[in-house]
Amino acid sequence: MNTTKIIESIGLEQFRLILERYLGKIVVCPHAFDHLSDAQRKIFKEEDLINPLIKETPRGVGLQQNGRYAAFYRRKEYYLRIILEVKPERIEVVTFLNTENIPNLDKIKNEKSQL
Repeated sequence: MNTTKIIESIGLEQFRLILERYLGKIVVCPHAFDHLSDAQRKIFKEEDLINPLIKETPRGVGLQQNGRYAAFYRRKEYYLRIILEVKPERIEVVTFLNTENIPNLDKIKNEKSQL
């Protein structure tokens, strides 16, 4: 069963290297904006999801059970969670959401190392 549960913490340097490999090949899936209202779609653009990936350092990155990456970017009152899938030819931003907090990625890292 594929889920969005984070099963592995990804180091920021490792994530940066993945993004660098696909620089210029990051696309936003059309359904990434499905949960927005029509008014929000006029304001929110693809660059709003791509720019954090290439210009900001995430507060944490995790690999989900479904094989997708979840990157967490701090905003004033929430975290922006960007879900992306790495494909052989590009990175696809699958969806995004605002969340109050991020999972304890250090705990996930420690649990994995104890196995």
